[in-house]
Amino acid sequence: MPDQKQAYVHAAGAGGAWAAVLTYGAHRRELQGTEPGAPADKMALTAVVAGLETLTRPTVVEVRVRSDYVRGGGQGGLWDRLRAAAGRHDVSWVWSGDYEELDRAQELAGPEASVEEFVEALGEHVANDPDGPDPAELVELADEMVEDEYRAITAVRKGEITFEGIGAVAVPREIAEQARAGWRVMLSAARVEGNWYLLDVAS
Repeated sequence: MPDQKQAYVHAAGAGGAWAAVLTYGAHRRELQGTEPGAPADKMALTAVVAGLETLTRPTVVEVRVRSDYVRGGGQGGLWDRLRAAAGRHDVSWVWSGDYEELDRAQELAGPEASVEEFVEALGEHVANDPDGPDPAELVELADEMVEDEYRAITAVRKGEITFEGIGAVAVPREIAEQARAGWRVMLSAARVEGNWYLLDVAS
């Protein structure tokens, strides 16, 4: 039977880093880790897993996290670890809220990116990439076009962002690290010989 004293796991992630603040009665512990190049959503999930795995005996746990990605569930190693760690405890979840410890976890992990900052960085890259293809030429050669449509980000990987209905688009790694699955971005894009290229973006 779980120990009825309540434990709290406050978990946060940023691009390449994660942190968790655990509180249990009068006890408090801060955990941190890094994985260069990993997106913030994966780091938030890692923080939750690390926090739950640190609790050495079954107890009642409230996990506080602001990442919708963690809410979604999934398959693979980290998700399997989450299910195993959560299965040892009586876990409840809080997806938002003004908690000092949650703010502290985010501070330890690093700043949380905003969609506006991401779009600004991506837009600047699209407009000023000296190595990128010429937009006018892309429009001329396009097999398919998307013009000023909102598309959700469905996946983020190193140097690559996947948009709903378009597929993967190559972007600089530091910009990909700012992106979050689920964000909706207004964009124009052209498909040339099977590859999609961004022409313009806005939030």
